[in-house]
Amino acid sequence: MTRLGAPPRKTFAPSHARSPLVVLLVVAFTFTFVFVAATADAVETVEFRESSKGGDGATREIVGEVLVEAQDGGLMLRSNDGRIWTVQPDQIVQRESDDLPFVPIDADEMERRMLEEMPDRFRIYRTANYLFVHDADDAYVKRVGQLFERLHRGFYTYWRNQGWRLPDAKFPLVAVVLRDHETFVEHAGEEIGETAKSVIGYYHLESNRVTTFHVRNLERNIATIIHEATHQLAYNCGMQQRFADNPMWVSEGLAMYFESPDFNNPRGWRSIGLPNHVNLARWKRYLPKRPAESLATLISEDSRFRSSTTAENAYAEAWALSYFLIKTQRPKYVEYLRQLSECRPLATKTKRERIEMFEEAFDADLATIDRAMVQFINHLR
Repeated sequence: MTRLGAPPRKTFAPSHARSPLVVLLVVAFTFTFVFVAATADAVETVEFRESSKGGDGATREIVGEVLVEAQDGGLMLRSNDGRIWTVQPDQIVQRESDDLPFVPIDADEMERRMLEEMPDRFRIYRTANYLFVHDADDAYVKRVGQLFERLHRGFYTYWRNQGWRLPDAKFPLVAVVLRDHETFVEHAGEEIGETAKSVIGYYHLESNRVTTFHVRNLERNIATIIHEATHQLAYNCGMQQRFADNPMWVSEGLAMYFESPDFNNPRGWRSIGLPNHVNLARWKRYLPKRPAESLATLISEDSRFRSSTTAENAYAEAWALSYFLIKTQRPKYVEYLRQLSECRPLATKTKRERIEMFEEAFDADLATIDRAMVQFINHLR
């Protein structure tokens, strides 16, 4: 039986990639499902065979909680280290349940498991809220740790000031920092494939980790690091649920709102909510050719983010919409996020349902919001 901490063979693609080729968010959990009861908090111990090409995969045992149970017996599980697993019914060897409360592991146990999982050269650097697993330069990892902690303080303070007291992360927050790009591509390729060659970091929905490497100029790449760390915080504080129907414009717009670099500051990033000049420039290039239905397609589906021909414009518009709503409709935006946070894993909405939810949350039709957004963003400098 393989150890609990080892990486799975089947993974999901990352939620975001800083690349013209935007990664498709692939969910392998495709069979017909039913939700477990909301009150079901029993601890599940599941032994299953890992999938492999030869069909003779090793067995693994995990302890966790069932998020979704399919009608044919397939499971989506969250283990006590925060990783999400999908197990097909023919993979299950044994399953046991008890009435004990589900208890996530602590940072000490997470450190032990990570050191077991990674090669011997890896070390652990811990801050108040993060556990960094790395084979990179110690001084560099310390700088990244300081950056993550500044974001953590700013993130929680920002939402507390909006009247939303978010809970602390349920599971230890883990970041993997590799020593160089070559090592990153080798490591990350197992999770995100060829995309690893064109990004400098990502947050992985299944493993719940941020992964990056020692970049030559941290300050010039700081937006990407902040972006991915924001995704991790949003998915660990209850603001977003992993594998729920989180519209990509919300997830990416939120991360871009927090990522804006400040190159006048020696640390490269100082505050939250500055105009994102990269996306503002993209927005201005897109505006003259922007179709009338652009806002509707952005809200109702995620396909524009998944195509290299439309991704850049989709990200620019997601930033513009998020920035506009946060600056001008903040209470309604916060309430909209609260509603989304209650969505269950794998429960999807139709295009019409997404639009109706949006219009109801902001008490206006898309055309009215569109006109106001364009006018507001076009006055930014």
